[in-house]
Amino acid sequence: MTDYLDFISTITERSQIKTFIEADAGVQQQEGRLYSVFAAWWQIHSASLSELPKTKKVMELRTEFWSSFVDTLTPVGLLDRFKVAGVVASWWNEQRYELRTLSESDFGGLIDSWVDTIKDALEQDDDEKKKQAKFDPLNHKLVGRLMPDYLQDIAEAEAKIAELEQQKLAFEQGEEAEADVEEGEDSEAVNTVKDLETDLKYIKNSIKEPKKELKILKKTPLLNKDKIAELEVFIERHEVEIAEIEAQLEPYKKIVQELKEAKAKLKTLKNELVNRLEAARAALSNEDCQDLVLAIFKDGLIAELERYVTAHRQMVIAAVENWWDKYRVKLQDIETERDAAAKKLSEFLQGLGYV
Repeated sequence: MTDYLDFISTITERSQIKTFIEADAGVQQQEGRLYSVFAAWWQIHSASLSELPKTKKVMELRTEFWSSFVDTLTPVGLLDRFKVAGVVASWWNEQRYELRTLSESDFGGLIDSWVDTIKDALEQDDDEKKKQAKFDPLNHKLVGRLMPDYLQDIAEAEAKIAELEQQKLAFEQGEEAEADVEEGEDSEAVNTVKDLETDLKYIKNSIKEPKKELKILKKTPLLNKDKIAELEVFIERHEVEIAEIEAQLEPYKKIVQELKEAKAKLKTLKNELVNRLEAARAALSNEDCQDLVLAIFKDGLIAELERYVTAHRQMVIAAVENWWDKYRVKLQDIETERDAAAKKLSEFLQGLGYV
């Protein structure tokens, strides 16, 4: 058969297919072309969106966006007409209430509504927050666009907490648990810190009475010389043990204190959200508001487009992986294995006297 195809020699495992397709120049070029065409489309049609507070024509804008988006992006060939329509339809459905708000007020009014939404979410009681557990004010699109530095501070604070919690856990588990993990063995649940604190408490309690007794005996040192010496040796030995344990726990106490401070810092940062948001909003001019809203709408449309492109790419990967499962073993190899098995079976039957 002259049209026989095979996988390229560089692909030796199924897991390599995804990386190969994602890195393929042709795939990247076609996806890049789609985004370039989208950018050109947005440059033209975002002007109609800019005029929405004046025109108030929401449904006319919907028709323009829908038809022009489909007609412009479909010829690229990456996504079919139905998927391209799905991109703009999903985006419009997500933004429809905000677009109506924009048509009834202006860009500043829409931003103010977003600020109010975030404030309302933060002012809810615990029961209301549980009902809307999926809403995170820090993930609101306005916060991401308007205060990236603030979100960076939040991310750094959370990373610091995660690092300190890992250090705390590692200290509690001790060296033996780490050794078991490195050797691939399951370690028993241990807490070195609790063990040390238990020992420390026990030792401190064990010298309380001897200290009291020593204090009394020292009132008449000449009569109790030997007993005093015995108690002093006993107490000193245990105080050395106490000092050693406290020295072992000192790094842990430092980690706990730093973790407490890091959590307090994060809480303070989160409590500053509304004040920072209102300050950032107050600093925006009318032109800034328009640019910000348009950028947020564009981000949403790009996100929808990326979602469809990613799904399409995954479909391609799944198809190639399916081919791999079916055809990675050549027909010649299958026939060779079959013949070898048939030969062994024949020899086995001959040995048993059936042939």
